Amino acid sequence: MAKVYSAPIPAPKYDYKASNEVNDAAEDAYVVRLAELAKKKNSTSDLIGKTIQFQVADGYARYMVWTVKPLALVHLELGDAWQIPVAHSRGLRLSDVKAQVEYDTRLQKLFTKDKEIK
Repeated sequence: MAKVYSAPIPAPKYDYKASNEVNDAAEDAYVVRLAELAKKKNSTSDLIGKTIQFQVADGYARYMVWTVKPLALVHLELGDAWQIPVAHSRGLRLSDVKAQVEYDTRLQKLFTKDKEIK
C-alpha cells in the first residue's frame, strides 16, 4: 500500500508570459532536482526518483517514487496538478509502480530519437 506526500520543495509556477519551452525546462529541472534529493535520502532502489503518471481528464497525475519500503510517492504539482483518487493511490503496490515505470520508459523510447532513456 502506498502513501502519497507533498513534495519537500515547491514546484515551479507556470509563467503565462513565457513560452512552453521555458515552462517545460523549468518543470524538467524541478523533477531532476527532486529526484536527486530523493536518491540522496533513500538510495536503496533503482526506482527511487523515477516518475510515474496516470491519465486524468485532459492531462496526467504525476508522482515520483520516494521510498520503496514502505512505498511512498511524492505528488508532482506540475501542469494542472491532477491527482488520482486517494483510494487508487492508497491501493498501489510496489509491483504496480515497477510495471508503470517500465511502461512509461518503453513508451518514451518509442517516441524518442535518442534511445538512451534513463
